[in-house]
Amino acid sequence: MMLDPDEYSTRSHARKACRKANIIIHREDLDLVNIEDNEWIRCRTGDRIFPGDVLAKQVRMGDGKFPSMRHPRPPFDLPVIFEDDHFAIVDKPAGIVVYANRGGGHGMMTVRAAITFAVKPSRPGTYSILRRPQPVHRLDKATSGLLLIAKTKPSMINLSYQFRDRKIKKTYTAIVNGIPPPGDAISAVEAHRLGVDVDPGVNGKDEWQIIDHALDEKSAVTVWKVIKSSKSIHARDNVLTSIELKPKTGRFHQLRRHMSWVLDCPIAGDDKYDGGGDAMRLRGEGLHLCSNKVTLEHPSYNDMEEEGIAIFQQLSEKEKEGLWMSPEGKVMVTACIDIPDKFESFISEENNGYIKQTSEEV
Repeated sequence: MMLDPDEYSTRSHARKACRKANIIIHREDLDLVNIEDNEWIRCRTGDRIFPGDVLAKQVRMGDGKFPSMRHPRPPFDLPVIFEDDHFAIVDKPAGIVVYANRGGGHGMMTVRAAITFAVKPSRPGTYSILRRPQPVHRLDKATSGLLLIAKTKPSMINLSYQFRDRKIKKTYTAIVNGIPPPGDAISAVEAHRLGVDVDPGVNGKDEWQIIDHALDEKSAVTVWKVIKSSKSIHARDNVLTSIELKPKTGRFHQLRRHMSWVLDCPIAGDDKYDGGGDAMRLRGEGLHLCSNKVTLEHPSYNDMEEEGIAIFQQLSEKEKEGLWMSPEGKVMVTACIDIPDKFESFISEENNGYIKQTSEEV
């Protein structure tokens, strides 16, 4: 119980661990170099522990990876964008769910099943390592992009609080059907003050649009701007628009519903909110929505205040990749990915189709 009060919170839990031979004792000088050659004995309820004894928790490892990994590698890649001993950021492919729903028939086609094959186990000595890394939030099955994975219990708690307190800033890119109407405009300075990841710049004249439209009777705010437009014979007004989206809140299907219900420009390929009809012709390559940038406070170094900052300062340059110090003295993490190739190929194919049809008409 003293070895791990969280896991062995009661005597019954401790006794059960002893019965399963999970607890072992070493009664002589421990050889840390050749630790597997040491003679360990199984701990039984009632055994005495003497000064100098080493009490250990025995855990079975699956293929040298993570405990409890007893399944084959899922047939898809889960690229790791950032990783240290505390958490990781991975690039979730479109069409893959984060967790399997009961009776959903997803099998091994989930992020949770692939995590243990993608990220590395934390180094020995890292505090409160999770037996299995866990996603901290979700992305829709059809949405691709950056997903946060906790590798320790403190990081899981810290990241959850950051989501709750809206400290984690996310950026999405989408292709919408039609020309978004101008709405309530705000400057880059105002958007930055709002708390989304917008660079106020030197003069702050960059203009953004804001949607403040409640969803499910809860506040929902999205900041957005147009990136570029392209032609399509299947799109509304023959125009597809690429836009950058920065949600202030994280309501269920917020971006998809704001685009469809507020701007009347559903995201291309959204079979739930595109309204059907001619929009169904844009569903061929799936939903065109990607979480391509995320900025957050590091979940470990800032929790320990001065001690954590000191640990950060001692990291090598390679270990500091992706980390930076904010003006407030916080250790920050920023991860970015390129937009999926299907976005550009979709725009190119639609544009070529438009040029071909209009030239034939002429």
